[in-house]
Amino acid sequence: MMGRGLRRNSLAASPVEPARSVADHVRLRLVAASAGRCEFRGCNKDLYTHPVTRTHGNFSEAAHIVAFRREGPRGAGNRPAVINSFLNLMLLCKDCHHLIDMNPEAYPVAVLQEFKTEHEARICALTALGPEYQTMVIQLRAAIGGQAVDISGDDIRDALLPKYPARLPGSVIDLTGIQRENPAFFELARDQVRRELRAVLRTDVNGKRIQHYSVFALAPIPLLVCFGREFGDKLSAEVFQRHREAPFWKWRTEGIPTEYEIKVRHAGLGSDNAGLILSLSGTVTDASLPLGVVGTSPLYEITLRDREPNRDFLLRRDDLLRFRRVYREALAMIAKTHDTVKELYLFAAVPAAIAVACGQELLPKFHPDLVVHDNVKGTFRPAITINTTGDL
Repeated sequence: MMGRGLRRNSLAASPVEPARSVADHVRLRLVAASAGRCEFRGCNKDLYTHPVTRTHGNFSEAAHIVAFRREGPRGAGNRPAVINSFLNLMLLCKDCHHLIDMNPEAYPVAVLQEFKTEHEARICALTALGPEYQTMVIQLRAAIGGQAVDISGDDIRDALLPKYPARLPGSVIDLTGIQRENPAFFELARDQVRRELRAVLRTDVNGKRIQHYSVFALAPIPLLVCFGREFGDKLSAEVFQRHREAPFWKWRTEGIPTEYEIKVRHAGLGSDNAGLILSLSGTVTDASLPLGVVGTSPLYEITLRDREPNRDFLLRRDDLLRFRRVYREALAMIAKTHDTVKELYLFAAVPAAIAVACGQELLPKFHPDLVVHDNVKGTFRPAITINTTGDL
């Protein structure tokens, strides 16, 4: 049977009480290496705070990986020279300790050693992070399809690693109080984005200027573009994308890189305006464009190379960076080829992170004003004009 000797009635000498004569320095090292949390994979419970009352106390149990006695769970076979060594001990909650003792076949020595190594390596990596890894979280949320999506603190922390949030939930620009049915919805929302984002970017944390920002945004495309334009590309920042499968906000590291290409959809007759179509998460058809655009305005298109538009193409951080390069190339091409164009119409079927990037990449006094269209029941309608020569 494993040693459970973590008495509750005395915490003066050490946060962990003797477990079968475990040396004090070993007990202290065990608590430090585990950060006082249960080392059973997936549990991670704080063992020094009661889960219900939040009362502080010692609710941990020191568990032997190879049992203290030969007849105990996992006691047979090869035994360590020092049974109470740090390498043979795990810090567990009472429930997980009971579980592994009652099911030694399901939790053999090798599995428990893996749990211990994995947990302690994660704690070591996290506690080694310096202030340069701190980031300010900015959330932009609005109702989409009548619902606003909440982002959990755990999802944010998981997405940020190895960075960590200065605070949670961070700065939240909440547009859900503005009714989408309001004819002035986009103007009201744009003004709120501008006002609150500017206040956020002036905020200090602990008397110090923010060095890095992390953006989690879900809103209609015109507002995402507005947010990106106001945020700009001069700050050190990263924009995250919500995926349809967990982990929802964490950039993937595996998969085939996404490639993009620029096409001329229609040459047009030449005028004061041109159009840029983004057929990425879906196909933007000619029929969905406003009357009079096709056949009059030059229309360019960015789409996926060698695959159909789909909602799952933006999985990797590099996929977003690659889009930004192609988008800049398309803007430069339009500005050079059509130097008399004063307004550029944007028709976008894109993920949120790409919509933010579309605003960030606009260059004042170089690019024409951007007229961002909103897709309303399959038809694009002008929503917001972003003045690239000044404020939104």
